[in-house]
Amino acid sequence: MTFSHARAASLLFLLTLGASACGSGPARRDAGAPPDDAGAPPDDAAVTSDAAVDAGPVLDAGPPRPEANIREALGCASPIPVQGSTRPGSLELHEVDTTTFPDALCNDGTPAVLYFRPYRGEANRNRWVVSLRGGGGCGNGDACAGRWCGCGNPGTRDCPFTDFDTNFNANNMSGGGSRSQDGGGVQRRDGDPNPLADFNHVQLIYCSSDGWAGGARGVTYTVTHPVTGAEVTYTMHFLGARILDADLAILRQDGVPPLTYTADGGAVEMPDLDEAEAVVFVGDSGGGSGMISNLDRMADLLREHHVGGGAPDMVGIIDAIVGPDWGRLDWTNNPAASAGILTYQDAMAAMAGSPANENASLDTSCVAWHAANRPGSEAECGDITHVLRHHITTPFFVRMALFDGLISRTYRESGLADPELGPFVLGGPMDNLPLVFAQVLQRELAAFDVLPSTAEEGDEISVAPGVFAPSCSRHDTIHNDDEVYGTSIDPTGTAPLFFFDVFESWRTGVGSSIVTSMDPMRRDTVCAP
Repeated sequence: MTFSHARAASLLFLLTLGASACGSGPARRDAGAPPDDAGAPPDDAAVTSDAAVDAGPVLDAGPPRPEANIREALGCASPIPVQGSTRPGSLELHEVDTTTFPDALCNDGTPAVLYFRPYRGEANRNRWVVSLRGGGGCGNGDACAGRWCGCGNPGTRDCPFTDFDTNFNANNMSGGGSRSQDGGGVQRRDGDPNPLADFNHVQLIYCSSDGWAGGARGVTYTVTHPVTGAEVTYTMHFLGARILDADLAILRQDGVPPLTYTADGGAVEMPDLDEAEAVVFVGDSGGGSGMISNLDRMADLLREHHVGGGAPDMVGIIDAIVGPDWGRLDWTNNPAASAGILTYQDAMAAMAGSPANENASLDTSCVAWHAANRPGSEAECGDITHVLRHHITTPFFVRMALFDGLISRTYRESGLADPELGPFVLGGPMDNLPLVFAQVLQRELAAFDVLPSTAEEGDEISVAPGVFAPSCSRHDTIHNDDEVYGTSIDPTGTAPLFFFDVFESWRTGVGSSIVTSMDPMRRDTVCAP
């Protein structure tokens, strides 16, 4: 599968329709979480130096787009620059060269960054874990201004002229960051047993607010300043897909020299991703949205350019982004109902018209299937809940907390309702538990083993997805040691299973590949402290 000219939609649209938003990504607080499993900590990697890969769609010729000036125009934030020093054993920062990759720009026009660390042990030279990080998002002028100013962040200034409330800020819209980044969870090198510990480790840092799908440069908004109340005009970019193109080209050494790792005091060149034997792509939260949009096209790219014959073994891990299928929900009471958006089809059409989604990239096989089988429904290919269930053919594994405090809150505030169980309200054995969200999601995830027979592209799905879904509430877990190695599900009451137990069973085809909690009281689940 490859990219096409299209428009991308993400979970963020549900909140763009209304006045309050947090989006998808690593949470700084976890509204709706039970008190013994509350909020995820701030994500230190949410903001962290190259020839073009198959760069996706060529943008239409036209007048030059304006440069980003959101920093100067809003004046309410100063994102962190590249700072600090490298630490031995850590992942090392690389800033993308924008003379080589002119579209690898964050929302504010600063260069995107990534982190990298080479393999350990010659047997792992051509094995990789490539992670797309998350960090929320925005889809209109008011939301992006509130996100830049950090409206609602603990300890930040008040934003009296907006109702927008976010977990994120300008650091999630800009390059920069520490020169070193610790690798945790699936990229943990020492400590708990990790089958991926000695692979090449890469983290692609998210700064485009578009779920890694954007292709819009120079989008201009005129809004009420959330802090001052004055009218302000500003310009920003949504170039997540172009950043991903650049990152992959760097790792593939496509016209650029190999990255050189110096954090341990030497000068170790990274291997060429085109020579990979095995690649595990990972995406957490907003990065999980990016995985849904990009997994097949990344796999196609590496198959096309693979050196040495054959093709690498490629799988994806999608964390902290999967919610109930939008297409089967009742949209009657969503925040945009008064504007005439009353159905799923209305919402898809509205998303397709957003300036932030201009020139965004979608999976062409999805668009082609819909054009051939249900003409006029191609906008559904911008819905990540639809693409996940129907159009990803690269093997993937879902890690999703059934009570995820951030994603469940998004559904709750969306006004959507399950046709059988009703609105996504809090309730159950604990009065702040998103029980309806958990029940609907558990039911849908438990059926992922039959996607080869139910998906629109089911004939192309050779491996049914795997699932690990505990009754926990922390958001964005896959890079967290406690979550990966300390959360377990015991479906039989005799043998607790941890994330890597189920992932390896799925990957090898031996043992249970779908393990979900069945008990809203959590008697079958141990959540990380």
